[in-house]
Amino acid sequence: MNLIDAYVYEVTRRLPKKSRDDIAMELRFSIQDMLPDSYTEKEVKEALAKMDDPAVLAASYRDKPMYLIGPKVYDAYIETLKLIFPWVILICVILNIVASIGMFNGEESILTVIINTITDTIVNVIYAASQVFIWTTIVFVIVERVGLSKNDLPLTKRGTPWSPDDLKDVQIIPAKKIISTGEIIFTIFWITVWAIIYWNADHLLGIYSSSDGNGLQLVMPIFEQNVLLSYWPIVVTFIALEVGLVLYKWVVGQWTKKVALVNGIIHILSTIAFLFISRNANLYNEAALPYIEKTIIINNVVLSNAMDVLWIIIAASIVISLIIEIVESYKKAKI
Repeated sequence: MNLIDAYVYEVTRRLPKKSRDDIAMELRFSIQDMLPDSYTEKEVKEALAKMDDPAVLAASYRDKPMYLIGPKVYDAYIETLKLIFPWVILICVILNIVASIGMFNGEESILTVIINTITDTIVNVIYAASQVFIWTTIVFVIVERVGLSKNDLPLTKRGTPWSPDDLKDVQIIPAKKIISTGEIIFTIFWITVWAIIYWNADHLLGIYSSSDGNGLQLVMPIFEQNVLLSYWPIVVTFIALEVGLVLYKWVVGQWTKKVALVNGIIHILSTIAFLFISRNANLYNEAALPYIEKTIIINNVVLSNAMDVLWIIIAASIVISLIIEIVESYKKAKI
């Protein structure tokens, strides 16, 4: 581990992206000036010990002064907000979707339901986020003003003053290799949405029609719910595997060959399971095709062929997307 690189990384990761390169160069020159031409690790530690704590130095480079939250707790304050905000938003979105689907009976206009769900979600997210921001800020203001720490050094994960030895634990991860919290939360969101749709497919996925000016309303489901739910052991197994994969990615925090391998295996198996289930002819509502024929006035053979072509297109798109994802994950793992 290059301690100089680690120190520069610890400072610049707390700064806006546009200024990181210039400040990194400036820091490297400053540290190099403090060292002889041929230096040892001990001399590097001595030089870095004369520098400020990375959090304090980063705070001094920021353009905006900090009034309410001072340098002592500012870094911990921002990290806490970054950690909490995405999860609060995810929970609000999922709860609103679950509530909307639970109350949807197919009689209301689908457009009305969607608009109401989006509106309620936005309002609840703003309210929850504001509460998190207010109470988190209050807690950190109290911590700083009351002075729970006996020194003026910034709060750290260890609760001890910073030293160059802390740099040994720093992992310098390229930006493209990082598995972001946003990616984790987005994946959990879609797992939840698809799970909800699976157990409520009979009044969510179907043929919608607009009549009497009341907007789109569900005419009939596409799937036979009993047949669809007969696959629940397979579906639950893959939901559990996907959740486990997400948690594994969250813990590791970056793309590695092992993460890419596990990710590829689970997604290949889930794709095979999806294609297997979707080929069951009994899965689809027998009344759906005659209704479509009558509605758009099309020959049964032509419609059946069109549906087969549509299935092939969907299957091919899923397989191609899977291949692209696997290739991209291995590229990131090799960085």
